[in-house]
Amino acid sequence: MIKRWIIPEALEAGGILEQTGLSPLLCRILERRGFDSPEKVMELLEEDRPLSDPFAIKDMDKAVERIRRALEQGERIAVFGDYDCDGITSTVLLVAYLQAVGGDVFYYVPAREGEGYGLSAAAVEQLAREGTNLILTVDNGISAHEEVEFAAGLGIDVVITDHHTPRETLPPAVAVINPHRADDESDLTELSGVGVVLKLLCALEDDLEGWEILEYYSDLAMIGTTADVVPLVRENRRIVRQGLTQLAQTGRAGLSALLEVCGLEGKPLTAENVAFIIAPRLNAPGRMGTVDDVIELLLTDDVAYAQDLARTIDGQNTQRKQIEEEMMARIHQTLQDQPELLNNRLLLVAGEDWHSGVMGIVASKLLEQTGKPVITFSLEGDMARGSARSLPGFSIIEAVTACSEHLTRYGGHPLAAGMSLPRQHLADFMRQLEEYARLHHPRMPHPSLEIDAFLTPPELTMENIGSLSALEPFGAGNKPPLFLLRKLTVMGVYPTGDGRHVRISLSGAGASFTAIYFRMTEQSFPYISGDVVDLVASVGLSQYNGRSQVSVIVRDMRRSGLPQEEIIRDGDQYACYLRGEYHLCDGQELLPDREDIAIVYRYLRGNAGFRFSAEELYFRMMDRGITYAKMLVALDVLEEMELITRTGEDGEPGFFCRPDPPKVDLDDSAILTTLRDNLMSATTI
Repeated sequence: MIKRWIIPEALEAGGILEQTGLSPLLCRILERRGFDSPEKVMELLEEDRPLSDPFAIKDMDKAVERIRRALEQGERIAVFGDYDCDGITSTVLLVAYLQAVGGDVFYYVPAREGEGYGLSAAAVEQLAREGTNLILTVDNGISAHEEVEFAAGLGIDVVITDHHTPRETLPPAVAVINPHRADDESDLTELSGVGVVLKLLCALEDDLEGWEILEYYSDLAMIGTTADVVPLVRENRRIVRQGLTQLAQTGRAGLSALLEVCGLEGKPLTAENVAFIIAPRLNAPGRMGTVDDVIELLLTDDVAYAQDLARTIDGQNTQRKQIEEEMMARIHQTLQDQPELLNNRLLLVAGEDWHSGVMGIVASKLLEQTGKPVITFSLEGDMARGSARSLPGFSIIEAVTACSEHLTRYGGHPLAAGMSLPRQHLADFMRQLEEYARLHHPRMPHPSLEIDAFLTPPELTMENIGSLSALEPFGAGNKPPLFLLRKLTVMGVYPTGDGRHVRISLSGAGASFTAIYFRMTEQSFPYISGDVVDLVASVGLSQYNGRSQVSVIVRDMRRSGLPQEEIIRDGDQYACYLRGEYHLCDGQELLPDREDIAIVYRYLRGNAGFRFSAEELYFRMMDRGITYAKMLVALDVLEEMELITRTGEDGEPGFFCRPDPPKVDLDDSAILTTLRDNLMSATTI
């Protein structure tokens, strides 16, 4: 699947280069991202900015007053959390603080299986039996209208802290702290759930600029902020910067044990380490069962106990990955058996009793592999539960909302959503979603990579690349820069020791360098020495044998000069043809004639087949006067006539000629006949 490279116009780093003294490469990126004045640049890069006044958040004063009264009167306080990393760190942050100031506090986090997300009447009843006087929700509660009323009827007050989008009316809680409230003027909507809790602690301590609270709790707040993929800008940037420093020298027994089991002890820590190494382990217990082990890990002072818990959690993460791999294998088998599922605008797959804790991860992986919005459904008795992931340009929550007549529960945002519905209505719901997509997105959005700047091999110097560290920490809203390097000659390809990745030697503009392409094997790499390629890469400095060096990581690669927009346009036409949407097709570009089909067949026979992608095959044939769409249809016809197969003798995918091909008459091709007739009908209409 080809991705659209969004290439910037050539930017001259003029004004801010002269006024800031930063490197030209860094200035080009800053200007590309809208930091076009010295003031904006300094605001971004300044490391020691204070936090804003926490009392600017609506209802903060009410929350502080109620919590202080509970502490003074010795009331029993329940912190009601969530089972993801943001919810876990929010819970630990608030419990640790309230314990430190002498509060009678305990936590309650519902199990993903059986209870699900958020406050429930059953949970409130349980808390009432335990003598609770005050419930503090963290990372949830903004939609708990009935549950808050129910708690009040039992004599329990509720203070809500949340960062999810509220409904038109707020729950009748003592205080609702949520920067997304329509009447909130704090301008802090980028905060995660743990970020909101951090502001509450600042208010409780009258630490209006956050210096003391950050010193004690920024490590926990940083982990939740990074894991929740909120924009790493403004206060979040301050939290993560401080938190990474604190984590590197943490005194928390649990975090120290976790760093050891992750292999990060004593190593430089980045937001990417947290997002891809630490956070998955903290999320794993909640996905596999309950979060108690994680919360106890983060709260304990017992070193030996922390080490035992860290090993247990690491084992749960391994189990999670195994379940994920098994589910992916089942889905890939389903797609092999029913390839027509990939023709739809959305990929919708369902299976019996799929583990709900990994469905979102699997949906994300399928989105990356197919470039389509994905919903995975677990069929559990009479119900179906779905987890959705989408790409920019197709709001999955808008689609789900528009088709919600059969849903019993749903929620989310443009790029991710969850839903439940009776199993008997699943087929209708799936048809409704596909019809919604057809009506609102005749041409579906295409996966893309947004490039920050052009780069040449001579610019890959330690000083130049080192200057980019000023942009850290990287994350949502502040992604690592992507660079386009053009017209590079492949000098050599070398597998890594485990064979799962390749290192590529490249040269251009009088300089050479080595790049690593992760999850690309030597057998799957479609280029050989002498090929000229373009690549999109991220760059940085890494340590090797105690020395710093420039690191280049390939994010995407293609032959230099590949006609991107032509391939994307023709790919869309081919997809419309597969769906029978002939009115969206251009017969001139789509319908191959005998010579087009012969061109494809002769190439495959002359090269003993082709074991790479259709895009790569087209690049080798485009000078023969055939369009990409015609080539794709020609391949279908050749397979239909039993002249080629898409699987080699060793099972590898590609396009291979059969050894003893039959004599065929293309007039017998049902594909060509159907396509020709329907294109003619569509044109007539």
